[in-house]
Amino acid sequence: MKTTVVPAQITSVEDRIAGNLSFKQLLLLVAPVFLSTALFIFLPPFTQYQLYKVIISLFIACICLVLAIRVRSRLVVDWIGTLSRYNLRPRYYIFNKNSVVSRKITPINKISKQVTDTKIPDKIPLAQLVFSTGDVMNFENTLSNPQTDFHFLRSKKGGLRVHIKEVK
Repeated sequence: MKTTVVPAQITSVEDRIAGNLSFKQLLLLVAPVFLSTALFIFLPPFTQYQLYKVIISLFIACICLVLAIRVRSRLVVDWIGTLSRYNLRPRYYIFNKNSVVSRKITPINKISKQVTDTKIPDKIPLAQLVFSTGDVMNFENTLSNPQTDFHFLRSKKGGLRVHIKEVK
């Protein structure tokens, strides 16, 4: 007996119901019939012929016919859905690596107060490193020296340590 392997992409193939029409296209082509019937029954004067009911029915039929057209092997209704999802997505993504969410950093000057008070506050502000102008100038001079020795060490958890050694 001969066996055939079914490809994994079988879900991406559309079934053709009648001729070259898919199930979605058939629904779009049949929908104006049911909507027009509902218009004639529920709009006043009930179950009677009126020109405005015919105009609304023709408008609905034209919209459904346009939505059932294939462009590049996809229905127009699918293209509208794709384009609307694209246009409704957020335009700007804001990422702040300095956010304090889920961080538990205790400032150095608060540690001594915590030991004496034995009261631990719920939210502790982040420690701020304050450098004087002289420290910053000294650091810049050290970095600009061509004889400065840098060592970069990576930890197993992804940390990076930078050692700067000034050779005199």
